[in-house]
Amino acid sequence: MQNNDDLRGFLTERGERIYQMIKTHVSKIGIEDVDVLEMAMLANSYDLYISNMEICKNENTFKNKHDQVRAEFTVMQKAYDHVLKHGSKFGLNPGDRAKIFDIKKKDTEKKKGFKLD
Repeated sequence: MQNNDDLRGFLTERGERIYQMIKTHVSKIGIEDVDVLEMAMLANSYDLYISNMEICKNENTFKNKHDQVRAEFTVMQKAYDHVLKHGSKFGLNPGDRAKIFDIKKKDTEKKKGFKLD
């Protein structure tokens, strides 16, 4: 795993905790070469989702006083879309892990040389 810790300076304290959780998870499932910046961006998306969900929850609405969708709700949706789109690269759910391990297995099963049939 690359050690580019300086690329995570944009994370909040909670974002850094989320990043460490993702890093631990990725290490446990055996993914060795990870893009640190992309992992930090994923942690940031989780953090944005949580932060904006807290605002909507505390205000008890997803609409503002003008009956329009709150900006926080829109940010929350976009952050969640990013999590769904990029979380699979890190094997965050069982289906994604199965795909990753299937690809790794196929890569190790490839034979070197020419097929002489």
